[in-house]
Amino acid sequence: MTLSGAPFTPALQGSVETRIGTAFVLLMQLRVLVIGVTVLVDGQVRGDPWALAVLVVTALVAGVALVGWEKVVLRLFGQPALLAFDVLIGYAVLQVGGIFGPYFLVTAVTAGLAGLLYRWPATVLLCVQQTVLYYAALYRNAPDEDGGATMPLLLVLPVFYAVGALVGAVVRRLFDEHAVAEELRWRTEARAMAAEERARLARDMHDSLTGTLSGIALSANGLPTWVRRSPDRAEAEARRIAAAARVAAREARSLIAELRDDAVRLSLHEALRELAAEWEDRTGVPVRMDGDQGADLPPAARRELVTIVREALENVRRHAHASRVDITVAAGDQVEVCVRDDGEGLPRGCPGEPGWLDALARGGHYGLVGMHERARRAGGRLAVASVPGGGTEITARIPAAPPAAEPARPATSGTR
Repeated sequence: MTLSGAPFTPALQGSVETRIGTAFVLLMQLRVLVIGVTVLVDGQVRGDPWALAVLVVTALVAGVALVGWEKVVLRLFGQPALLAFDVLIGYAVLQVGGIFGPYFLVTAVTAGLAGLLYRWPATVLLCVQQTVLYYAALYRNAPDEDGGATMPLLLVLPVFYAVGALVGAVVRRLFDEHAVAEELRWRTEARAMAAEERARLARDMHDSLTGTLSGIALSANGLPTWVRRSPDRAEAEARRIAAAARVAAREARSLIAELRDDAVRLSLHEALRELAAEWEDRTGVPVRMDGDQGADLPPAARRELVTIVREALENVRRHAHASRVDITVAAGDQVEVCVRDDGEGLPRGCPGEPGWLDALARGGHYGLVGMHERARRAGGRLAVASVPGGGTEITARIPAAPPAAEPARPATSGTR
């Protein structure tokens, strides 16, 4: 298919075909409804077995098209001859029921479908076929119709085939234009999101990785002095430099992982499932996912939540010595994701002590600090519960609707 001479992209084609399929279903439902009401009201048709059989077969064909409308619409796109067969069915309806009233409406549905599905050459050909068959039915049924007063009207009724085809073509054009507008909007949003992501990663590198590397450089510059003055202090400084280098490596891995992140492309559940499967393969620790598969968030908040779960799993790998991890997802006014392990837990009282996050940051443990900041940035909050020897539970709650826009605030140095 083409759109104004330009090829459909897969997303654009799917959008147009979905709307066309919906219109097709509505037209088939209209045909079934008209036939059903006609059979109930017209006693003459009910008394004629041949006429009743033709109408029932027509309704059954429409019903089959309704049940498998996805395949039927795709076939009709590629094979206009199938709609020509529907024109023949319409001729049979006009023969047994007459060429006026609801029977004519049954055939007018075909003209609307032609305008909806095809470009003008095929549409005109089908309308001409309908008109020829209509006049053939008029020739055979004219003596049965109400003579002089209605004959002029009967002669011009085929004009409504052209009107139906025109309406279908206009609807199709609206569908095409709307799909193009959606495609342009999606591409604009994708470009804006990519620019925002690049800016955020640059900011995170400046606030975390750059600060950590600067600290390493300063400590390394002072190390020769401590070697000469105090070997014990030099040894302690060397251990601090090594610990800081490990932190920098972890921050770099986190940033690289975010560059490869599929959280924008995938739904929340799919992104978490892929993350959990990759982590399980890498660590050998089983991960069980449970909860609402339909839970999702706007792309920016989704990315923050996926990164929180990634950091929580990294903490389990590095510190918890767990034998199992459970991830649960719940949706409502807010999306709640809980990561629970059966490992060693945090030090006694740590999550409940005043200023415990600051204490973690001063000790170089930036994971939980960064997770709290990401939850706040997404408009939500993070809760940590832990029992020494009994595991840790990290729960992030993010509003399902995007939070009100706030002025951008740079994160403080060393908070990842």
